[in-house]
Amino acid sequence: MAYNTGTDPTLAELITAAFIPQMFSKNVIETVKSNLVVAANVNVEYRSDLRMGYVVNIPLMAAVSDSEVTPGTEPTPQDALGSPTSITVDQWREATIEISDMASIQDIVGYLAKAAVETAYTIVKRVDTALGARFQTLQASTVYGSDGQTFTDDIVLAIQETLDEGDVPAERVIIIDPSTRADIFKIDKFVRTDYQRETAIPTGRLGQMYGMPVLITNNLTAATTGNYGVIMHRDALALVTQQSPRTRVDVQVNKFRTLMLTDVIYGSAVLRTTFGQSFYTRKS
Repeated sequence: MAYNTGTDPTLAELITAAFIPQMFSKNVIETVKSNLVVAANVNVEYRSDLRMGYVVNIPLMAAVSDSEVTPGTEPTPQDALGSPTSITVDQWREATIEISDMASIQDIVGYLAKAAVETAYTIVKRVDTALGARFQTLQASTVYGSDGQTFTDDIVLAIQETLDEGDVPAERVIIIDPSTRADIFKIDKFVRTDYQRETAIPTGRLGQMYGMPVLITNNLTAATTGNYGVIMHRDALALVTQQSPRTRVDVQVNKFRTLMLTDVIYGSAVLRTTFGQSFYTRKS
């Protein structure tokens, strides 16, 4: 039938998916969503600096040394400017859904409202995943350990030592995948009550490791066997969002359909390569 073609999803697909059901129900089973944790733990303070153009230049300071005072000798001034970092806003992503006028009239479940949630999640996940892809470039693209390794306490301590030696502030996070979470549950130090205030085994909550919040996501970039996890300070990466995720509705009367469009304009970069260290996880 003609009314069942020309849009995606078609009327038949909406009926099959129970958005236009025979027995009406407003309960909708949404797609499974992975945790979005990376964007909330990187530097976003430069997002307001880009109003026009496509590049944000961020000045960085260089270390200054001291010298012994010699009376009668003029001190030598130093240059405290470091090499600036620039963030190019070159990513414009969209996710769009549509519904025909007839399907919209017959739909009491609220397909558009539910679909808006899905498109918004897709866009935000894209930003999160793009930031995660930069983990492996920290420390001049040096990844700790070997691909497919089992996560151990020694890995955390070794990376912490590297960051401490680089004068990285102590406010750090550790971002891992489910395989690393499973490995952590086998480390007594992080699950036994004589080490932790709250045991992790009954609750399933890992809380912190050496004062670092433990964040779990399925959006890490895959290596060959495992993924790239990370321990980092928020200044390791920077995110500039020139246009925050927005959703707009386009009612196309002449085409008898309604579009819902969600898009975002952003750029990301490594801000301080020494402020984080990636490591291989056991399984992707």
